[in-house]
This record gives sequence, C-alpha cells and structure tokens, in this order.
Amino acid sequence: QFRPYADHLLAYARALDARFVITSAYRSATDQRRLYNRYLRGESPFPALPPGRSQHERGFAVDMARLGVDPQGDELLRELGKAWRAAGGVWGGDVDPVHFEAPKAWTGRS
Repeated sequence: QFRPYADHLLAYARALDARFVITSAYRSATDQRRLYNRYLRGESPFPALPPGRSQHERGFAVDMARLGVDPQGDELLRELGKAWRAAGGVWGGDVDPVHFEAPKAWTGRS
C-alpha cells in the first residue's frame, strides 16, 4: 500500500540528485531488534524503535540518503523531508533525517 508513495518519493529525490537511494524499507522483527540493539550500544547515530513499534515492520516507512553525503548535514535531504511533511507524511527531522513514513492516519500514530 505504501510502495507507490515511496517510489514516487524516491523518483522525486532522484530528480533532485541521482545519488539518492533507499537504504532501508521493510524490516522483519529480527532486523528491527538488531538495529535497535545497535542503537542502544551507541553504534548507530540514528534512532531505532524496539521491535513491534517500528513502521518499517509494517511496510510503512523507508530510510533514504544520498550516496557520499553525510545525512546529518545534508540540506537537500532536509528539504526533501520538509516537502514530505508538507504533503502529509511523517519525516524523522533533525534526529532521524533519513526516515520517511506514511501519514499518521495510516499508521495510527498520534
């Protein structure tokens, strides 16, 4: 259900810069646990929710970045996030700039 929107977001991003790639999409609970544990150990600069709480596990989120560009300081990624948010999507903001999620109405988040 979310895939066409993620594909459109990626196409838009690549129109801005061909180096944009999706770095993570659907995750199993096992994958989510691994990422969450890495985050808890301080091995990842990006937050990860515990298994069962991530929209990646439901297929409602993607992570995106530009190859060769640090996401933490990527102004183009930030502009893409603001555009996604303006269109109704959820963006991770400064804390998780690579994270793009379906609208809250889809996910049940408040």
